[in-house]
Order: sequence, then structure tokens, then C-alpha cells
Amino acid sequence: MALDFAQTAAQIVEGAGGPQNITSVTHCMTRLRFTVKDPDAADMETIKQVDGVLGCVYAADQLQVIMGKNLMGTYDEVVKQFGFTEAAPVEDAAAAQADAKRQPGSPWTPQALGNRIIGYITATVTPIIPGLIAGGMLKVFLMIATLVMPDLAATSTYALLSIAANAPFYFLPIWVAYGASKKLGGTGIYAMAVAAAMFAPEFLALVGADPQVPQDLFGLPVLLKSYASGLFPALLLSFTAYQFERLWNKIIPGIFRSVFVGSLTILCTYVLTMLVLAPLGTWIGELIVTVLMGIYGVAGPLALALLAGSLPFLIMVGVHTVFGPFMLQLLENPGYDALFRPALLLHNMAEGGACLAVALRTRNKEFRSEALSLAVGCILAGVTEPALYGITFRLKKPLYGVVAGGAAGGLVGGLMGMHAYVMGYSNIMALPIFQNTVVAAIAAVATAIVVSAAVTFALGFDDKAVAEQ
Repeated sequence: MALDFAQTAAQIVEGAGGPQNITSVTHCMTRLRFTVKDPDAADMETIKQVDGVLGCVYAADQLQVIMGKNLMGTYDEVVKQFGFTEAAPVEDAAAAQADAKRQPGSPWTPQALGNRIIGYITATVTPIIPGLIAGGMLKVFLMIATLVMPDLAATSTYALLSIAANAPFYFLPIWVAYGASKKLGGTGIYAMAVAAAMFAPEFLALVGADPQVPQDLFGLPVLLKSYASGLFPALLLSFTAYQFERLWNKIIPGIFRSVFVGSLTILCTYVLTMLVLAPLGTWIGELIVTVLMGIYGVAGPLALALLAGSLPFLIMVGVHTVFGPFMLQLLENPGYDALFRPALLLHNMAEGGACLAVALRTRNKEFRSEALSLAVGCILAGVTEPALYGITFRLKKPLYGVVAGGAAGGLVGGLMGMHAYVMGYSNIMALPIFQNTVVAAIAAVATAIVVSAAVTFALGFDDKAVAEQ
């Protein structure tokens, strides 16, 4: 029987504490993501019992409801019934009360501060990931096209299409400013304007001018560097713009706010960005890359094996959502991702292998059909949460196969130098994103599927319980 999306949406919102507790709603490929004022008002156990829901977790400062194939129908009903569209500002009193409940004691403890920073970064990056994946896949299609038709690379058609493929990455600071403003509740155009100014044509002309002629702002030196594609400078300036906007709204009388708040916010944020925030953000990004590459340099292939093997548990609690900023930073510098995208791909393949083994072993025809469809979803579409909650954690023993397959695939991929060079989906159709390391990627994918399927098939599961369920 078809799922009643309207009823499911209403029950989820009620379980989330009602519409009055929800600030905004968005979604990724498989999850509804609510920003709530008071997490304690949400009843996750009740939400888990709603028809069509696969699971529910609170992670990265969001209430995440896992829907799988039922996502878009439910999301459309949530928006239609309750009018949740863009993120709305949270009232200061409500936000303070919610923060107090989430973090007893001082909000400046390392744990509380870390959670707030991670929540801010994750909520900022999540809305823009689909656009980055779209741009990355378009770059992959163009690369494949030039392999088939080498002369295409010299045509204006290729040049123009490449502009469209590169645009989501080049203008990344503007998209980040938009996402951060949605998260914070500020006026997005102020932060977006400053982000655009960091790599405006006039500024890039100064960057390319005579290096012997220093540039200053109010007598203070300016670092001449293009900040296109920069993630962390945009995160810092967006937070700063929000704080300036709040300050000027408090100071300036209401009759003058429309004239002065926006201009003063942009001016103050831009000056601070050029002098401090942009160089600081660049340094933070470079530091993170140094740490990640240092870990990879020390642990080598073992780092990828451990990450891929542990992903079922990270996905269960929603921690994998924090990978996005690190993937973006690695793709900017050093230009490839040797950890996060390979691990996500190999986990998906291991989930698919486990589902294939379950389909081969079960005697229940209906369950066999379900397992096969989930295997196809994992391997071809890269959507694993239905398999994760419908088979892996439900039957328990296939979890060992997924962990073993992911770790084995990660070890092979790490040993052979598997690197993702552009943003893309975590499915088998995205193998070209590994470019000159595609052979390593193919070997790692095959290992993940085969090992996961073999371990799952060997361990077996309670087929009788499946029939009873």
C-alpha cells in the first residue's frame, strides 16, 4: 500500500515538538533535516515509529529523520502543510533557552563550543553540496567526452560548458555565505556581497598587478590573493556580517535602519575580511589540510581502511555530515581527496555487497526482491540508508560483512593510491572522478563488494525471523 505522505509528514512534525519548535527544514539525499529550537521537545522514539521512517538521530545541531525512498514525498508535504521554506531567525530568548538545555553550564566549554562550530559549518555546507556534486559530475562527463572525441577540448563548446561546470566551485564563497546566513538568520545579501568582493575582477586585477607595489586599506597592508573557492574565509566573514548586522540594528534608530544598517554591515565586514578574516580563513584551511595529510602520511592505507570500516556507525549517528567541509578543502588544496570520498564510496559498495549476499541466502522471495533492490540502490545510486536500517542493523550479522568489506576495500584503495579529484556521487557511476587512479578505485570497489558479500554469506542470518517479520 502506498505511503500516506501527508499523514507521515504531520506525525513527524508533531514528534519534532510541533511546528512551533521548528526553525527550518531542509533535506539531503535520504534525510529530512530539522533545525529545532529545543531538541528536548522532540520525541525521537515516537518519530521512529512513524510509517515510512527508517530512523531518527540528533547530530550536527539538526534533528535528522531518515526517510530513504520516502524522502521527497514527505518533504513536499512538510513544506506544503506547515509552510517551512527558508530558514527563519530564531528569537534570541528561545535560542538562549535551547542552548541552555543543550549545554548545561557555560556555553564556552570546549565541548559546547566545538558542537556549535561543527553545527554551524555543517548546516552551512549541507545546502550547497548538491550543486557542487552537479558541477563535479558535469566535469566528469566533459572529461569522458574528450576521451571519446579528443578534438572537443579545443572547441568553444567545451570551453563554455567547462565554465558552467567550474562555476559552483569558483563561486563557492558566495554559496557558503548564503548557507551561513540561512543558518544564522541574518540578511544573506550582506555576507554574499562581501564574499563576492574577495574575488571581484577589480580585486583580481590588483592581485595580478606589479607585486612590488603594495596595496593597503586605511594604511594597513592587504594580502593580495584570490579567495575564489575559499571555504573558511567565507564562513568567518558570514558570522562577522551577522554580528555587525545585529549590532547596527540595536544602535541605529528604526527610521534610519534601511539606509545605514546594510551599508555599514558590508563596509565593516569587508574591511575586517580583507585585513584579517580572509588571510586567517586561508591559514585555517591550510592547517586542516596539513593535519589530514599528516594523518594519511603516518597511517597510510590504514587510515582509509579504518574510516571506510567505521562508516556504518558514523552514518547511524549522522556524524558523516561533517565530511563535506573537509572534502571541499582537500579538493582545493592539495587538489584531491584521499580519505572521505573514497571511504564513502567503498562503504556504499560494501552495503551493496551485503545486500547481494542476503538476497542469495534468504529463502523468502519477497525479502530477496527487497534485498536485491536495496543492493542496486547502494551500488548504482549510492543511497545506503534504506539498506543500513532495513538489513544491516536489522539483521545484525550483515554488519560484520559491511565493516569487513569497507575496511578491505579501503586497504586496497589506500595501497594503490585511490584519489578523488572532483566532487561527485558515492556510487559506481562516479568512478571517473578518480581520473588517473581509476584502476585503484575499481580494484577497491570490487574488493569491498566481494569481501562484504562473502563474509555476510558465510555468517548467515536468522531467515526464520525475517519470515516472521
